[in-house]
Amino acid sequence: MKKTPLQQALTILSLCTLVGATLLSTSDAWANRYDIQLRGLGRPGSDAVNDPANNRFRLLTSELALALSSRPLQPAETLGVSGFEFFVGTGHANISINESYWQGQPGAPIFEGAIRDRKLPEVLWTPSIHVRKGLPLSTEIGIQGTYLAFSDIFMVGADAKIALHESYWRWFPSIALRGAASTLFGTSDFVITTAEADLLISIPIGINDMVRVDPYIALGMMAMDATSDVIDATPYDTRDQGGGDEGSLYTYRRMKLADNTFKRIATGLHVQAGFIKLVYELNIGIIDFTNKRLNSHVFQIGFDA
Repeated sequence: MKKTPLQQALTILSLCTLVGATLLSTSDAWANRYDIQLRGLGRPGSDAVNDPANNRFRLLTSELALALSSRPLQPAETLGVSGFEFFVGTGHANISINESYWQGQPGAPIFEGAIRDRKLPEVLWTPSIHVRKGLPLSTEIGIQGTYLAFSDIFMVGADAKIALHESYWRWFPSIALRGAASTLFGTSDFVITTAEADLLISIPIGINDMVRVDPYIALGMMAMDATSDVIDATPYDTRDQGGGDEGSLYTYRRMKLADNTFKRIATGLHVQAGFIKLVYELNIGIIDFTNKRLNSHVFQIGFDA
């Protein structure tokens, strides 16, 4: 039976509540091993972007943004007015673990768990959820949540898509534009906000009228704003809480959206068999100011609701 808009909204709310409670409970069980602290980046000597400590802050937050921000994870075609999908999945994202901005300094590692077991992750494990809802006029909206496993850190994003062409002619690709914004939660040291824009191209392929396969590619850009909170160089020494050159409190330079843009290329496969859907996506992020390329992989299973 077709659901009313109110019923669909309640379904979205209940599913998101269930998944959120699950993530919170598993976060406690995993003991926050990969929570991130910025003291390991060192203290800036100035407010300049090229100050070594500020540059380390810029690089670390850039890689974390690429690892956790929302991704296309969908073909160009929209769901239609009554369409609604819910996905859960897992992924992993590469980081430059051998660089100083992930290694930290003696006695002040970036990952808090490294103090205990001295083990650093080669990749970041990123469980995720993704909800999509179709709207009139070949548009749709979505919500994504990505969690950094073994931490309190997660990133939530919202996206919107408009299809410019939806396979009205066979073998002519569907084309859509997608925009998104994401915000980081769960850390007291810094905040990351991203803005994203993508061009999506896909081709639907039917197999025996039972399975539909949509290979797709996305070409996009992402911009990042990163702001640090006040950092205490000696958090266990309450005798010196002053700022300035002699104090223990400091901040890193704010990295603004206009100054931190990255290219992103994604290619993936969306498979539908009945009400069950599978998505695999390879996402390549390119940090221009360091010429680094970081890969991430996401696999999700979804359902029509």
